[in-house]
Amino acid sequence: MKTFILTLTVLGLLTGCSNRENANSQHSYNEQWKKFETKLIKQEKSFQEYEEFEPKRGDIQTVTFESEPFKLKGLLNTINIDTLIKKPVMVYFHGGFALSYKEMEATKPFTDAGYIVFAPTYRGENGNPGYFELFMGEVRDAKAAINWISSQRYADNDNIYIFGWSVGGGISLNLSLHSDVPIKLGGSSAGVYDYGLIKLWATEDDMIVFPYDYTNKEEAYYRLPIYNLKNMVRSHLTYVGEDDGYEFVEALKDSLYPQNNTKMKLIQLEGDHFSSLNTAMEQFLIEIESTKKTGYNKK
Repeated sequence: MKTFILTLTVLGLLTGCSNRENANSQHSYNEQWKKFETKLIKQEKSFQEYEEFEPKRGDIQTVTFESEPFKLKGLLNTINIDTLIKKPVMVYFHGGFALSYKEMEATKPFTDAGYIVFAPTYRGENGNPGYFELFMGEVRDAKAAINWISSQRYADNDNIYIFGWSVGGGISLNLSLHSDVPIKLGGSSAGVYDYGLIKLWATEDDMIVFPYDYTNKEEAYYRLPIYNLKNMVRSHLTYVGEDDGYEFVEALKDSLYPQNNTKMKLIQLEGDHFSSLNTAMEQFLIEIESTKKTGYNKK
């Protein structure tokens, strides 16, 4: 509840950014985002420990992709790759601040359904060059990862989907605001972050090395998609466990968008931050199948 109250007190700051955008209609959110340059107050790597990737472990292959000016690592599950047949792709955005093989195991519902699963890492983590930026450079890297996998000869460009968990869910939701990536539908398990939580991370969390000035309204505006859902360019399914703050997320969304005029569909699941993940993946796959028959224009 404290976070919700804090959120309401800062809406004026973020609304000011939104009004500025509306006044300048010739520039879309996407174009403004591209021009925005974050100012990092701390240039440090991700604080999360990681294990070195092997060239190949079972069906999981380590690949590299470019996200200017960096070369970054990713893990590609090759089990469904057929060089003669284009297959649907699920780009998976990991939780936390480093990618692990354990999270690749968690994507089994996607591989069992026949998807090629690709999970990128971002700048400043897993031994990559660059610095931890928290929802800015990482979103650029996620876009580069999608464009990389879409260029592979085995990828069906008409069927590229994205799904993120926790922090990765925040990245996935961010991408619903970007029109320059070939995404058919996006989903996430958790990953809705508001100004109140960001302030707590910046001021009270000793683990997170907070990289930017959280009081700067532009820095927040371009990182927190919950305040920009009217700018969504495609539908996004956000799954939240009932024990993972679903009521807070629902109240926040309703307070910001009382007319429900967004393309984000909020879905409550049983369980918490961890136990609801597998169900979220399975439900997302069901939604994908329904879109193949009817399209997706739901709110």
